[in-house]
Amino acid sequence: LFGPKTGAAPKLAAKARFLCAFADPRQPRDSAQARMVQIFSFHLVLVLLYLLLAWIAILWIWGRFLDMHEHNPDRVRAAMFAILAVATSLEFSLAAFGVMHWWVAVVSLIANLWGGVDALLRYPVSHQIDSFFVLKQFVLLVVKTLAFAVGMVTFRNSPAVMLAVLPGFVWGLPLLYLMALPMDPAEQVSRDDATNVDIALRVWKFAVNPLERHSCITSCRGWWYRSLSAASECSMLARLVVCTASSEHRRALRKRGRSV
Repeated sequence: LFGPKTGAAPKLAAKARFLCAFADPRQPRDSAQARMVQIFSFHLVLVLLYLLLAWIAILWIWGRFLDMHEHNPDRVRAAMFAILAVATSLEFSLAAFGVMHWWVAVVSLIANLWGGVDALLRYPVSHQIDSFFVLKQFVLLVVKTLAFAVGMVTFRNSPAVMLAVLPGFVWGLPLLYLMALPMDPAEQVSRDDATNVDIALRVWKFAVNPLERHSCITSCRGWWYRSLSAASECSMLARLVVCTASSEHRRALRKRGRSV
């Protein structure tokens, strides 16, 4: 009388099989994927926010630097050379850590040498929009962008890296260069017309023309001498190092001290 009803267990089993038949076995998987997408989107928004704040700070600092050295193109050129060297080193670091393929670093190095170094050697000369210089810079920018977009190893797993690399290493350097161009047209000229020549042509002349080689070596020696002299005037430690390394500078500083 008080025992279980006959046939209750088979009915419960049939009801369970009926519910399982209409249940979606992918529901836990879909919910997990939805949570992963939400987390990924949140992290991507944070990365974009951090990059935006970082670029605002960089542009503000660069603008302050340009305001301080507005009429000193040599100082601005030296700062941009340092920035280009740091960016090139970071690009090779990305290749060394497996973030991108090595051929991307090689393409970036060619673009930085033929595009970036050439632009800095001609700075602060302004070029027309239809000149070969502008066309070359645009083509190199497109090639570098495509190389980074195709050659990123971790692009599928980490698009945040791509968003940090493209504005920083590809598009950011031309932006800093454009900001550094003088506003006064009278300052957008070169001291020597020989420097306003494509770097590829200059390398070719250096290789085949002995007079061009001699002129370039003399110019480099003069630049090196002026740099050492400026460094020796900045601090006593730099002066001791320069005098120890160069007997010519030591004699020049002695003559200067006697004349004083």
